[in-house]
Amino acid sequence: MEEIKKELESIIFNVMLPESQAFLNELNEEINKGNEEKEIIEAKKDVESFLEELNQILKLIEEKKLSNNDARDMYKKIRNMIDEHEH
Repeated sequence: MEEIKKELESIIFNVMLPESQAFLNELNEEINKGNEEKEIIEAKKDVESFLEELNQILKLIEEKKLSNNDARDMYKKIRNMIDEHEH
C-alpha cells in the first residue's frame, strides 16, 4: 500500500473515528437527558453521516479503489480539519 494511503488510514483509525465517536456519544448523552434541541439533533445526524463517510473511505482503501491523488486530497482535508479544531 502506498504511503499516503497508510497515512490516511492511520489518521482515520487513530484520530477521526475515535474523536467522532466520542462526540457522537456526548450528543447521545445530551439527547438521553432530554435535550432535543434542533442543533443537537442536527449535529448527531451530521456526525453519523461523517462516520459513514470515514468508513466508506476505509473500505475504498481496503478494496484498493482509492487513487493516490484522492487519498492525498482526503488526507489534506482531514489534516486541515484537525488543525482548525486545535486552534
